[in-house]
Amino acid sequence: MIWYIENYERSQSERETLEALAARVDWLAPLGWRIDNSLRLIWDADISTAGRVYKISLRYPNHFPHSPPLVLPRDEKERWSSHQYGDGGELCLEYGPDNWHPEVTGADMITSAHRLLGSETGNTEERAPAPSRHHTTLGQELRFTLGRFLVTQGLTEFSQSLEEGTVLSAAVVMLFRKETYTHVMTSVELLDGTKWLDPGFPEPLGFEGYERPSAIGRWPANAPFPSTDTLAEFKQDCKAARLEIPEAKKFVLVSGPEFKAYSLWDDGTVSELSVIPAQEKAVRLDEQHAVLGERKVSLVGCGSLGSKVATMLARAGVGRFLLVDDDLMLPDNLVRHDLDWRDVGTHKAESVARRIQLVNPLAKCELRKHRLGGQESSGSIETLITSLSESDLIVDCTADSSVFNYLCAAVAIGKKSLLWAEVFAGGFGGMIARSRPGLDPDPATVRQIIENWWRERGHKTEKPAVDYGSTSDEPMVADDADVSVIAAHAARMGIDLLIPREPSAYPDSVYVIGLSKQGIFNSAFETYPIEVGRPAPEALQTTPNPDEAAAELRKITQLLTEHKDENSSGAADSQTLTA
Repeated sequence: MIWYIENYERSQSERETLEALAARVDWLAPLGWRIDNSLRLIWDADISTAGRVYKISLRYPNHFPHSPPLVLPRDEKERWSSHQYGDGGELCLEYGPDNWHPEVTGADMITSAHRLLGSETGNTEERAPAPSRHHTTLGQELRFTLGRFLVTQGLTEFSQSLEEGTVLSAAVVMLFRKETYTHVMTSVELLDGTKWLDPGFPEPLGFEGYERPSAIGRWPANAPFPSTDTLAEFKQDCKAARLEIPEAKKFVLVSGPEFKAYSLWDDGTVSELSVIPAQEKAVRLDEQHAVLGERKVSLVGCGSLGSKVATMLARAGVGRFLLVDDDLMLPDNLVRHDLDWRDVGTHKAESVARRIQLVNPLAKCELRKHRLGGQESSGSIETLITSLSESDLIVDCTADSSVFNYLCAAVAIGKKSLLWAEVFAGGFGGMIARSRPGLDPDPATVRQIIENWWRERGHKTEKPAVDYGSTSDEPMVADDADVSVIAAHAARMGIDLLIPREPSAYPDSVYVIGLSKQGIFNSAFETYPIEVGRPAPEALQTTPNPDEAAAELRKITQLLTEHKDENSSGAADSQTLTA
């Protein structure tokens, strides 16, 4: 669309209003109209203010009047105002894309430009805050920079204790990407021989980056920063400020709240890095989430579903994990897994632990590369079940009945909640379920209630998609979005259990969730809650027959005595027998 051809009435109106403005004021001198190589209509003029002449162009976009025209210098190297997008860039005026209205004219933009330039360049008595809308984001300011230094909240807090004239050796990790490389100061050697470590830097990231010897020093307040013309001048200025630079490739200066970061090159040059300031502390989760840092989750199954649930819980603030899975990450898993090509060939449990710490550096992870229900030693399985029972919540993401039965044992031992989730074959739906001690039936009973619910509706229990793949008979493929929906529901119910919320945000303990019109689902997102009721009352304890109890005790004592004789060195056995 070329607006001045299709909308000639508006084109004529623009010319007339600009001519009227030029005839009415003495600070505007029109030079004429032209069309640039992009067929944009441009009006050149001079604006005079405070004894200075600004050679401007009013450039109309080809989709005017639906977006604003721009006022910019005719010389692409000119920089007139702090309210300007770089050298030769347009002025940031009162009208922009967010408040633009087609009734605003080019003459209004010229008038706004005159007010801006006059307020910034007039006499001292006449200057006033510029009526501008100049707001650039950090991303806009740094999009053409290559080397960057990230100031973390931890480094900001640490720097407050750094005294003027002090230089400390440090370590900087460089994180390389195709578009940029970012520097993060991860540790500082203190004068007493101890080391400060940035608590917000994830440990696994140190293996992916490139560590360089560095230093940090406190620069004198209100003093100009050192020259970067040459490395020799840079060091000379630092020495004059009583800062001796150790052998380092990176040097960070702190002056008040401001940070400056430099690369010191072997060829005798210095380059300044763009500084990304620390973010202000912000509360991004409600107060209830604060308790999650002390909670421990045992997650069995680190596949597509489990990896997503684990990452979501880590982002929510869960502080401790026990991850159980013996499987490897392979290229075919990438279609649905939360991991990526960097983790191919590793054990999923190891890489999910790394993923957790990359999103929540304070989280601690334990690993068990075991397969519950597989070919494992009975001793290791018993130990694992004990470890599972010690967590605050057990999550089953395997959709494997043999695993489920082992987890029922862990729940019974630890009196902890079990949460499990499944994605149905084909990805048309899924299910989340929980069993809370004292509030819901035991997990095996809940599973039986679910199976009965399906039978009552004339369906077999939907077969979970263990690998979310297809069979040779009929393609039944679940995609990443299908898995992510069920994972999100499971994570939310997990958070509800861990806080725990009273009352729960989930009035029912089982939900069957549709993702497309298939089977029992008439539409996407159709959800069926399943009522599981209260737990069955515990059987009343009967008083044992004294003679029978004594006889049974004698049998046990005999077995313990025989065991002691075979293992006579066991002090613990002696204590047990005595008891």
